[in-house]
Amino acid sequence: MFNKSKTSNVNPPTDGPVTNPVEDEEMASEAPENTAPAPTPAPAARSSMMDMITTTANKPSILSEGFSFRGEIAAKGAIHVEGALNGQIQVDELTIGARGQVEGVVTCSSLHIKGKFSGTATCNELIVTSSASVDGHVVYQTLSVQKGASIKGELLLVK
Repeated sequence: MFNKSKTSNVNPPTDGPVTNPVEDEEMASEAPENTAPAPTPAPAARSSMMDMITTTANKPSILSEGFSFRGEIAAKGAIHVEGALNGQIQVDELTIGARGQVEGVVTCSSLHIKGKFSGTATCNELIVTSSASVDGHVVYQTLSVQKGASIKGELLLVK
């Protein structure tokens, strides 16, 4: 970007330690006096993209009502389901909303069921609310079930 064979506008110090002219030229080429630094959009874009990824990592991905997905999902973070999800799911946290339906094989740290779940799940924390319907086999370490929940199948405590 800068031609190093040109002399820099930086005057060497007259009173002080002797410096290496090559270092002075390199420093001058990085930030010459009386010129604005060249814009660097790529690092700024990377920085803002990383900020965006970090920010969105704390927010759940949402499968909205009326949306249906069939397949395999593997993700870090949380997924909130208000639509229909069928398949193999591996996430940190899975919340099945009051109108959500999940069918398949689930592996997660936290499984919060407000809607309908059928299939097999392995989780550390299982929360089943009063509006939930569970039909299948769930392996858990901690359990919370509200009065009114419908559970058909097997809940297995693993220590």
